[in-house]
Amino acid sequence: MSGRAIVLKIVFALVVLLTVSGSRQVQAQFLHPKITSKETTIRRVVVLPAKVNVVRDSMKGPEGMAAESDELSARVEAMVSEVLSKQKFVKTLPATGGSAEADAQQKYNVADFQTKFDDLLPKIMKKRSDVKKGRFSMGDEVLNLNLEKGADAIVFIRGAGKKLTGGKTAMRWLVGGVVPAYLRLQIGIVDARNGEVLLYTDPDLAGDPTTAIDRLRKALEEGFKKLPEVKG
Repeated sequence: MSGRAIVLKIVFALVVLLTVSGSRQVQAQFLHPKITSKETTIRRVVVLPAKVNVVRDSMKGPEGMAAESDELSARVEAMVSEVLSKQKFVKTLPATGGSAEADAQQKYNVADFQTKFDDLLPKIMKKRSDVKKGRFSMGDEVLNLNLEKGADAIVFIRGAGKKLTGGKTAMRWLVGGVVPAYLRLQIGIVDARNGEVLLYTDPDLAGDPTTAIDRLRKALEEGFKKLPEVKG
């Protein structure tokens, strides 16, 4: 390979890297003033079902991975509860309970509020720092979820990731220009009584998201680092 070809390859790789980096926001955590001032303490939460979508990036292009997405969603949801419990001593309460009829109605209510959070999330992502100013809320309609009286907050989890096939991985190393495998999460914690967004964090990790366990745990621990732990 000529010297000119090597230089062009390096320049191309740098352009791709800068483009990818520029399209991503820096990972951060944003807490409502009531949390930072300790006016509000999160002791018990209800973690709603996570919605994490992962695709396989092959030589043919992106391919859906429905089963793997469901499995990853369940793993992320469980690990969020684990990290909150072990690192912050926050207890997770069930979202449903009681009779079959009550459970059916609760599932409908949960689905409705999942949609409401999906509508709010783009606004939060656009101006994440406004969480620190207390400017985001889902309203006191959250009371319609009829959660356990002891619940302080509701946790919403969204995410997207990409897994590279062997061919695409080889192409990345030989040619460049291929965005590496990753997982990016968006997590919001909402006051269960008035709907205020108390925390927003967007942890991420590099590598195959479908095999992430320790990497996922580490990313979540970092993502909740600023959340005060429960004392006493």
